[in-house]
Amino acid sequence: MYQQFTYPANAAGMPANEPDLPADAPQKPALIIYLHGRSGSGQDNRKQLESPAVDSIVNYIRKKHMPAYLIAPQCPTTHEWVSSQRSPGYIDRVEQLIAYYLETGAVDPGRVYICGVSMGGQGTWYLVKNHPDIIAAAFIASARQFMVRPEDCTGVPLYVTVGGEERSAAALNSFTSGIRELQGNVQFEILPGLDHPRACDQAFSEKRLEWIFSQ
Repeated sequence: MYQQFTYPANAAGMPANEPDLPADAPQKPALIIYLHGRSGSGQDNRKQLESPAVDSIVNYIRKKHMPAYLIAPQCPTTHEWVSSQRSPGYIDRVEQLIAYYLETGAVDPGRVYICGVSMGGQGTWYLVKNHPDIIAAAFIASARQFMVRPEDCTGVPLYVTVGGEERSAAALNSFTSGIRELQGNVQFEILPGLDHPRACDQAFSEKRLEWIFSQ
């Protein structure tokens, strides 16, 4: 089901999994980058695939016959996607990965999508802030934003979810309201009764993915 590989050094030099999906439509495929949460970190290039989010995206692509490359890179346990006081960042590898696909002409440059949960959502906020010109839309599940302001997020259509039992729910509600006040295109949902793990697992519904991939 998945092709497991490590990119060459000039393309990021990171382990990743690319689902073996048919891309036989006449247009170039979309590029979907999935950034896992902390539980997916490691060096085995498999653990990041255990998230139900990956299966949800794969099932959507297949059901809709959507030509796409879904790339699920793995962040090592020694790093976080975005640098913090505890760990160095790994998001530069993701930036190189996206650039590799765009430079080779393998994907539609107008259909690059970023999806991230928890720690991966923080990486997604970073990419939205720094690369609005290349991202068609982004899905962020259960991730607080750090070093990002509402005005940094008006250039990319966003779908943001959080569990009703998560401490970050109020802060994300306020932050996304700030994006909306600046005329940003953002959908925000609080998932009632869900704590952090369940909110991450259940975020990627067909309805929400439909919205993301229609942008």
